[in-house]
Amino acid sequence: MKMQKALDARKDQSISSEPLENSAWRSLSDTYKVVYAYIMSDLRKYGLTPPQYSVLRSIGKSRSKQLSMSEIGNEMIVTYANITTIVDNLERRNYVVRVKDSSDRRLVRVKLTPSGAKLFAGIYSAHRNEVARLMIVLSKGELRNLMDYTSRISASVSKNSLAKKLN
Repeated sequence: MKMQKALDARKDQSISSEPLENSAWRSLSDTYKVVYAYIMSDLRKYGLTPPQYSVLRSIGKSRSKQLSMSEIGNEMIVTYANITTIVDNLERRNYVVRVKDSSDRRLVRVKLTPSGAKLFAGIYSAHRNEVARLMIVLSKGELRNLMDYTSRISASVSKNSLAKKLN
């Protein structure tokens, strides 16, 4: 009990020596690292990385069950080069295939193969349930607040980034 009080006091001291904004950022960053590592280990059971799963999910949840490389990139907010590498790796494993668009040969679409669709179907519910299990420590209201807070931070950063580009 004494040791816990000492640790709590030390934590309070270290937090108070930093601006609250920095402590909040550290907390958010540390939480992301822990959750990402856990999600990574969950997806590793299926032999996937989180970006690979994101590509499978984006395609699997799309209406047409196929997306262009730029649509995948917009969905994931990563560079075209990163998408190419991720798709290359998924294609090597026979989870996706590239298909030339019939009306515009410059446009390449990516679609799930039967084995990719089977993998996605097997993972999707289990992965969603695992993420929900991690988030259950927060009430519905707290989850909504968390989404609001992180959206506000993202919007502010995006606005500031755009302002910097314009100056």
